Amino acid sequence: MQPRPQTEQDELARQAVGENSLFVKAVTELADTHEVVASEDIFARGGTKLVSRGTRLSGQFYDRLVAHKLLKPIEQSLSVSDALDASKLVSLMHAEARRVPSLAPLLEQPELLEQLGKHFSQLSIPGPLSLRLAVMQSDRPKLFQHAMISSVVATALGISGQLPREELQALSLASVFHDVGELCIQPAFLAPGHQMSAEERRHLYVHPITGFLMLRDFAELPKGTANAVLQHHERIDGSGYPYHLSGDAISTVSRYLAVAEVAASLIEKHGADKRIGMKFRMNKKKYDAGVVALTSRLFGSFELQPSEKLDEVYLMTRLTQLGKLFEGWAALRKTISGADLERVSVLVERVNALQMLVIEPGFDQCRIEDILAMAGDADPEICMELTTLLDELNWQFKALLSGIERDQSISGALLPAALRAGIDGWLAQVRRFVCE
Repeated sequence: MQPRPQTEQDELARQAVGENSLFVKAVTELADTHEVVASEDIFARGGTKLVSRGTRLSGQFYDRLVAHKLLKPIEQSLSVSDALDASKLVSLMHAEARRVPSLAPLLEQPELLEQLGKHFSQLSIPGPLSLRLAVMQSDRPKLFQHAMISSVVATALGISGQLPREELQALSLASVFHDVGELCIQPAFLAPGHQMSAEERRHLYVHPITGFLMLRDFAELPKGTANAVLQHHERIDGSGYPYHLSGDAISTVSRYLAVAEVAASLIEKHGADKRIGMKFRMNKKKYDAGVVALTSRLFGSFELQPSEKLDEVYLMTRLTQLGKLFEGWAALRKTISGADLERVSVLVERVNALQMLVIEPGFDQCRIEDILAMAGDADPEICMELTTLLDELNWQFKALLSGIERDQSISGALLPAALRAGIDGWLAQVRRFVCE
């Protein structure tokens, strides 16, 4: 069952879908390289005909279309040549998979590939969504590549997990469209190196809702497809977004998609190495354990491959910084009590959870000197494990900062000046750590 939306988020998502300038720009640019034709008359809400049926679009139509509120979403009134149907998606998925060496274990399983191809041949993609995919492929190629890799991984997981036919179909299509809501976000916001403002992050955090709104009215989609898109950033322990769902409130399809999307992202960046195993071990309360086990079986056990390029001096420096960060938090935590503790309870809970993530793989964040001693032994495997741990902790601290930015109960807490200064000082220390 769909959760009751948080009004502010839901409204922001509706506005994003209703604001057509970004998509119209992308469509008219697509029309310069593809045949994009009006399949029906396009009207403004006031009744003015803007484009006649059968007209081939080009960039010159942009100003006319964005100057009006359209009677219908523009993708419902257009068709594109060489539309991306399910069979073409299979070819594109195989091409992307061949580009990523870590997906070789899947490509080397003929039976699995045959099942994947047969499965996708039975899927149907509505015309308006096919146009969205074409825009994604043309305007956001990295996003499209990620969608293809995610779909390969998700579908392989679903087949391996013997999901029922309808759930498998929903998983495949949801994995293709899981980030379609990002088409409503300014590309500059997502550019590498761009430091997103709090307002920009608000748009990012609602992209699952935006994607859900784009998909929900297509009755021909398998049941659960739109809902899986809505929930793909939710986590079992309630730490996800946009609705902080937990446990059984998250659908089976969504659980598969959450693991597949994370695994795909890591595979694209790092290959099927220890980082994937570390990611899921350090976050085992966030993801479905059964789906994680399937991932390990598909891609191997993520065994350590010691690197000859490890920088022991850098490793020791970063571990020392980490120790000071935890020491700083311990000192700050002693100053928080009573009503103040209740006001910043979310921050305390998140840092406590982060500390547990360090402990779960076998390290004690309270005894950083022991970790330094292990690093000092110069054992390549231990050093590799510690390097991977630091990479993951860096990501986790970034997520902590992002969570604080979007959680008004923390950022807007009414606290004594001394405590406010202490928290701000510690967060500044966190920012320095993640920027190293």
